Amino acid sequence: MMTPTFTPTFTPTFSPTMVLALLAGATTLSVAAPAISAGDMSDDTARQIAELRASNEALAAKVTKLEQAAGSENWLTEERASEIRSIVSDVLADAATRDSLQASGMTGGWNKDQGGFFLASSSGDFKLNIKGQIQVRWAYDHRDNTGLGSTAAKSDAWGFENRRTKLTFGGFVVDPSWSYELKAVYNRTPTSLTNGDQTLANGNIVGSVEDIWVQKDFGNGIMLRAGQFKTPFLREELVSSATQLAADRTLVSEVFSTKFGQGLQLEFAGRAGDQYRGLFYYGDGMRANATNVPTNSTANSTGFAGAYTTAFNSNLTNYAFAGRFEFLGEGSWKTVRDLNSYVGDDKAWVIGVGGMAQSLRPTNEGPVTPATTDNMWGATADATVYFGGATLFAYGVYRNVGLTGDVATRGGGTSDSMNQWGVVVQGGLFVSTEVELFARYEVGSTDTDQFRTVEPGVDLDQDSIVTIGVNYFVGGRKELKWTTDIGYALVPVGDFNSSGSDWLTDGSSTTGNGFSDDGQWVLRTQFQLLF
Repeated sequence: MMTPTFTPTFTPTFSPTMVLALLAGATTLSVAAPAISAGDMSDDTARQIAELRASNEALAAKVTKLEQAAGSENWLTEERASEIRSIVSDVLADAATRDSLQASGMTGGWNKDQGGFFLASSSGDFKLNIKGQIQVRWAYDHRDNTGLGSTAAKSDAWGFENRRTKLTFGGFVVDPSWSYELKAVYNRTPTSLTNGDQTLANGNIVGSVEDIWVQKDFGNGIMLRAGQFKTPFLREELVSSATQLAADRTLVSEVFSTKFGQGLQLEFAGRAGDQYRGLFYYGDGMRANATNVPTNSTANSTGFAGAYTTAFNSNLTNYAFAGRFEFLGEGSWKTVRDLNSYVGDDKAWVIGVGGMAQSLRPTNEGPVTPATTDNMWGATADATVYFGGATLFAYGVYRNVGLTGDVATRGGGTSDSMNQWGVVVQGGLFVSTEVELFARYEVGSTDTDQFRTVEPGVDLDQDSIVTIGVNYFVGGRKELKWTTDIGYALVPVGDFNSSGSDWLTDGSSTTGNGFSDDGQWVLRTQFQLLF
């Protein structure tokens, strides 16, 4: 019969209090050793005992300090240990979360290709891009109005303005095929607003909107857009104000641009690898400046404002169409988005043609005068060449404006239409990665002088302006741009005036005498920031 055996196992556990007790006991035993008389030991033995006594006294002092510390700090209680475990757990959890975010992809940041900040879901069903534009400008305008009497405008005007302040929100929902954009714009010259009992006077910041649209991508380069956006006609207008060559667009663009419309746009192709792109618009009326018969010999021609953030019953058109077709001969669609060709960019060239037509209707739906604008149609063609450090851009535009009847003209005849046209040629050259020189010439006619029958009949329907300037890109970056240019008008500025471009009218009264044709010039210097 076997006798069970066992071996007891003992694992010593030392707490700080036990350690202190053992040290104290060892010290006591050492100090309490029987005394040895000086006569019973040698000098060497006496020296060793003295050294041992001094060592024990030093050790006793350390033990006393440790006992005091352990008693006052209570440094390793269960509560303190729990706190330490909680801190360690939080640190580990945070590290795991950061590792998880890196594994699933970023959900926010700044995208250089898209030119702005973004927020996105890790699942890929939502994205919001946020972009902004700020243009701060100082402008000086000179007109030779000396001696034209009390009705004449001031000869010189200058000052600062926030030319453009825009904030754009865009992206997609559900999946990238459902995209959207909302662009808020803050006006330079807001009008008075009444908000309940509070009146907001001129000078307060009043906002409006430009782009408001939703778009569906059906694949194979086919997309359908609904909302408010720039109608596809004039290329100079379709290129963003942030990527123009000069401080602002030409006066030809100001007159012939169809600007924003509310409706539908169908786009096909325009993808990477495709050499063509087409856009077709149907919707409410489009803007058409300088299309009305002038009211007297020195008045400028006004125009049709178009349907811009208006209610459906404010649409004053029977129909409105616009379209463009573009062919990319070389390069990529990304390269030809702007009117600059930066050092190191790929070479490219693109040509385009466009057309527009709209039929207007009067607000009262009743009898109209023969001078009422009835309909219009137009065509444009353009070409842009990018040399990788230099660019050339040229286009022409034509528009026919029909009236409801015959209107008297100079010389005793009549006419029921206006034949309007414009041409723009410009070029830019980078002399370094930061500095670009440019020059531009524009010429055009609104054909309204035929209706200025009261003598002396002045010429206010022409445009002929030369502009030269320089762009400085801070650090070679597109986000920071300083533009300075000067323009000179070779003919009086009338129908082609544009306060947005800082060109003021030379027709300053209705008497025929408050007028100057000695040449107007404008100096502009502007700093732009994109984010």
